[in-house]
Amino acid sequence: MTRSELSTAGDPATRGPRERRAAPPGPLVLDRYRLHRRLGAGAFGTVWMARDERLDRDVAVKIVARERVVGGRFEREARAAARLAHPGIVTLYEAGADDEGAYLVSELVRGTTLDELLQAGRLSDRDVLTIGIALCDALSHAHSEGVVHRDVKPSNILVPARPTTRDQVAKLTDFGVARVLGGDSLTRTGDVVGTAAYMAPEQAEGREAGAAADLYALALVLYEALTGLNPIRTGALAQNARRLATHLPPLRRQRRDLPRELGQGIDQALRPRARERGSIEHLRAALTASLAGVQDRPGVVAGPWRPRTEIASAGRAAPAGPESCEPRAPAQDTAEAPPAAAAARAPRPVPLGARVLAACAAAALIGSLVSHLLQSSPVAPLAAGLFGGLLVAALPRLGWLIVSAALCVLLAVDHQPGASLGLALGALIPVVLLPFSPSAWPLCVGAPALGVLGLAGAWPALAGRARGVWRRAALGITGWLWIALAERLAGTALYLGRPPGMPSPPVWTGSLQVTVHDVLGPMITSGILLPAAVWGAGAAVLPWVVRGRSPALDLVRVAAWAAVLVSATGAAVRAAHVPPGYGAPRGAVLGAIASVVVALAPLATRSWRSARQSRRSQAGLA
Repeated sequence: MTRSELSTAGDPATRGPRERRAAPPGPLVLDRYRLHRRLGAGAFGTVWMARDERLDRDVAVKIVARERVVGGRFEREARAAARLAHPGIVTLYEAGADDEGAYLVSELVRGTTLDELLQAGRLSDRDVLTIGIALCDALSHAHSEGVVHRDVKPSNILVPARPTTRDQVAKLTDFGVARVLGGDSLTRTGDVVGTAAYMAPEQAEGREAGAAADLYALALVLYEALTGLNPIRTGALAQNARRLATHLPPLRRQRRDLPRELGQGIDQALRPRARERGSIEHLRAALTASLAGVQDRPGVVAGPWRPRTEIASAGRAAPAGPESCEPRAPAQDTAEAPPAAAAARAPRPVPLGARVLAACAAAALIGSLVSHLLQSSPVAPLAAGLFGGLLVAALPRLGWLIVSAALCVLLAVDHQPGASLGLALGALIPVVLLPFSPSAWPLCVGAPALGVLGLAGAWPALAGRARGVWRRAALGITGWLWIALAERLAGTALYLGRPPGMPSPPVWTGSLQVTVHDVLGPMITSGILLPAAVWGAGAAVLPWVVRGRSPALDLVRVAAWAAVLVSATGAAVRAAHVPPGYGAPRGAVLGAIASVVVALAPLATRSWRSARQSRRSQAGLA
């Protein structure tokens, strides 16, 4: 069977009995299977979701055209699959034929394919290893029965939505190109059957492919799942892979953070000579031993990872592209390595999308500051914001420093040295915390903006959307600090409000001495900045809370995360030495509710898009 046999959330196979009864009845095949909906089509057949009217259960029916049956593929597929009975292999129920075609009836797996899960970023390194262990067990069983799959690839690996045991976390399907050991040869000498991007060298050359070919293909699938690349996809490597003396790049060259045992196990299984690959059991042992040493954080593996010592030499080769990778949820922005040897010290270029977002945030911040702080502005707030935003978009690092310095100078000239000092501190906070992410420097304007709406407590959830643990933490910390500064500059309550006894803005912004002794000094000594650490920690751990596997569990975990965040913020405020009557958060409950919405919005959007694509696919196949 093919990946089309998998029913996804939007497929009719996942609907209840009432919905199935409402669907128009389809044709009856083999006198018992009522076809309901075509799920997809593979190279050698069409797959339908059907109802077994005799046993009252949903099944997948693969219909093979009559011209395909003549070549003998149908008999081979049925004979190979019927010999296998394992929780990691899709179960074949029945095989039959009539005048119109041949039919393979198998269990209907509710879930999705491995390649779709990897593309969506829903698997962690530990998930990949767990799936690999299950597939090792499945292939070991198949080989013990004398069956070689010969087409192991991500689209032929089904991941059930609700596995009942560890052995069922993945199911191998499509034994249509399998060869029954000891039986007739599947192809003539020199014929190549399988998928080129996952073939062992001997299989790609048309030689006999045994159990070692399945081991190679599985190791390559795991290599791709852990690094985000398949070295055989490129034209040059595809040719080299057919030379028995060519080795693929070691796994830990791409992912230094992975355990050494894992790298050794997969690298051995990918050796070009079949006799040097070891066995399925050796690979399984390496995966099992590495489980405790890998992360359990889902995400998409993408972008380059190379130590600085390698950048100069890599610059003389082909630039890093899809074939380079870094661990899931990378800590910094990724980009192609500069070609010069001096690239080790050169800053990474900022992507266009990040530039635009930073420009918009900077424009909003500059326009607001010019409008509310400067009493005699030489330019209109709109023009100042537009100019500053364009400057930040063109030169993210230098532009931010220029516009910040210009505003500080204008405030000092406007006889507001205190406001100038406060603004300078606020502008430097993200520069210090995120020195290599200039596109993130203006983004924390969102924290005081949410405070205006009474939703400042939702900022940690927004900061938790960033890539990288430290970047999320730094954004959470900066958001709290900017809210504290904005409350003192504007004299209004955004979360905690202006402390009792603190001078009003017109008094302290005109005096450096008052600013230092009555505004900035108490902020540091009172401990009111302590909640910044709480927001930073909350933003940093949010991706580990939202796993993307069960919407109900994600909702419970995110709600608990929001409640703990509000409680911890309140506890930190109470622990600070603040004046009586100060410290009641504004809109804490609304902020917590908004946090839940923000945290779950990407999952809801992804589910909606998947459902829409599924409906479009079904409409096109119907």
